[in-house]
Amino acid sequence: AAARTQAAMAAVTRAVLAAPAARLSSRRVAPQTRALPSRASRGVSLVVRSTVSIEHQGKTYEVECDGFDSILDAALDAGIEDLSYDCKMGVCMTCPSKVTGGKVTQDGAMLSDDVADMGYALLCVALPDGEDVKIETVTEEELLDVQLCA
Repeated sequence: AAARTQAAMAAVTRAVLAAPAARLSSRRVAPQTRALPSRASRGVSLVVRSTVSIEHQGKTYEVECDGFDSILDAALDAGIEDLSYDCKMGVCMTCPSKVTGGKVTQDGAMLSDDVADMGYALLCVALPDGEDVKIETVTEEELLDVQLCA
């Protein structure tokens, strides 16, 4: 876990150092104008601005993701209400979802590999890995049942 955290911090540091200073004036980095290597593929796939479809409490939302902020942050910025979350670090598991289309990366998530392979993700650390990402929010109980039985 410590190695994954160090790798994630190194990726963030590289991204911040590569951004022009004018783009670092607020919490959110300005929309990217160039593609960066995906953290999951280490250079094969490209992270770009993309739209993620989120099904939450019977409604479907289209959320614009900039490739830097988590899907949770993008959803909150878009005004989706009643999303469950707490730590925003991938540890507490209160922001569970199921990826029903496309792929996400979620470095730092405290999910077992087999649970992630079943399509579960933590929105607070999930980033879209390409286009056509579809997410369905699920209950914390559902995720914990799967995590404990996997």
